[in-house]
Amino acid sequence: VGILYILAMVSLGVYGIVLAGWSSNNRWALLGGIRASAQMISYEIAMGLALIGAVLTYGTMDLQEITRAQSGMLFGMLPNWGIFYQPLAFLIFLTAGIAESKRAPFDLPEAEPELISGYFTEYSGAKQAVFMLVDFLESIIVAGLITTLFFGGWQVPMLYRDGIHFPWGSVIPLPSLVVTLMQVGAFTGKVFFFCWLQIMIRWTLPRFRYDQLMILGWKILLPAALLNVLITALAVLISESLK
Repeated sequence: VGILYILAMVSLGVYGIVLAGWSSNNRWALLGGIRASAQMISYEIAMGLALIGAVLTYGTMDLQEITRAQSGMLFGMLPNWGIFYQPLAFLIFLTAGIAESKRAPFDLPEAEPELISGYFTEYSGAKQAVFMLVDFLESIIVAGLITTLFFGGWQVPMLYRDGIHFPWGSVIPLPSLVVTLMQVGAFTGKVFFFCWLQIMIRWTLPRFRYDQLMILGWKILLPAALLNVLITALAVLISESLK
């Protein structure tokens, strides 16, 4: 139940943020805590529905099994990665993941011009550092899940246990240690890329208004995620009936 466990643990962050804002006895911190809780709960729904599409596609919640299912090549040319099976789920998950980490352009809970620093206005030193660290750790978790679910995890195109297999039949044998190091490097590189992508989005896009934030979550991402689940379920049903 890998995906379910990760979602359960990440969801606990709402309690810490709400209690931090409420216990500060500061109106701006309280407003930031309320904003953060509403934002995280709203986007967790779309994020969970996006993951349901991946679970339906692979038939398991085990992250290792999902990664193994993405081995090989698609049509002999493309990597057999989840992005080609669930492109809409990837976009929804990426957007909801950035909103969950409360980074710009979704940093309404800590908007400096309006709320000073939001739910951790009254915190300084090590306590503030922990709040900041959690936000960046959430970004790394989102990058890791995107890599695992949609970009093959530690899979490298044409790389198998015994070496590199080209589509035209040639094989370059490699020691198992080299294959393992290549796979670890591939996973690490993909995670770094999606961390970089989130930072670039943060630096590029302006902050949403709060009403735009809620409209995006409830009127755009949620219906799109439900539509993706419906299409995926029909595709799985049709493929199973044809077997």
